[in-house]
Amino acid sequence: MTRTRRRPLVLLGAAVLLLVAMVVSTKFVTPEEAEALRPQQFEAPVYVQENFPQVVETLTAEATDLATVAEAVDADPQAGGEQFGVAVGSGKFAVPVSFTGTVTSVDDRFMEVDVEGVPDGDTVRIPIGNAVSGTPVRDATGFMTFGDFPGQTDFQNVANELKLVIADEVVGAADPASLEGQEVSVVGAFATGGPEGSYLVQPVVLQATS
Repeated sequence: MTRTRRRPLVLLGAAVLLLVAMVVSTKFVTPEEAEALRPQQFEAPVYVQENFPQVVETLTAEATDLATVAEAVDADPQAGGEQFGVAVGSGKFAVPVSFTGTVTSVDDRFMEVDVEGVPDGDTVRIPIGNAVSGTPVRDATGFMTFGDFPGQTDFQNVANELKLVIADEVVGAADPASLEGQEVSVVGAFATGGPEGSYLVQPVVLQATS
C-alpha cells in the first residue's frame, strides 16, 4: 500500500479513536438528573417565608429605642442615620427601632401612636393596608443586599413579599381597629428621607400590651 493510500486510513483510525474517547468520557444523565442540575429559579415568596423569622430576630436584636433615634435624627438626619441605620444610598438609611406607646387613632391607612420620649411635635405611625412597605425592613436587616439576589427584579420582589407578610401576618393579625386606646409594643424599621419629624415604622412585631 502506498503512502498516499495509507494516509486516509490513518486519519480515519484517529477519528474513530477520538470518537470512542469522547463517548467514554461523556456522562449520560436521566431526564430527572438533568432537571436537578438545572439552575433553580429564584422564588421570592419561598425565600421570604423561610427567612422572615430571621428578619424578626435580626431587627429585634439590632433595634434602638425610637425615642433615642428620633432625637438624633431630628438634630441631624445624616448623622443619626449613620449612627443607628443601614445606608441604602442617596444619603438615606433604613433604621431598625423598637418602642412601646399608646395608639391614639386608627384609620384605613395608619395607626398613630403616642410614644413617651419622642420629641414634641414628632409623629409616630404604623402603616395599614396599602401604606405598608417591605423595603425599609428588607434594607434594615443588613443581610438582604442587592448582591445577594439574581437581579434587580428579584431584589424588589423580596420587598414586595415582605410587604404582604407584614400586612397579613403582623398588622392584620393584630386587628388594628381594636387597638385604639391600647398600649402596643413594636419592633420594625423606618426609612429616613421622609417629612421632618415623621416616623413611619414598618413593623415586624406588633403586640398589644394592655
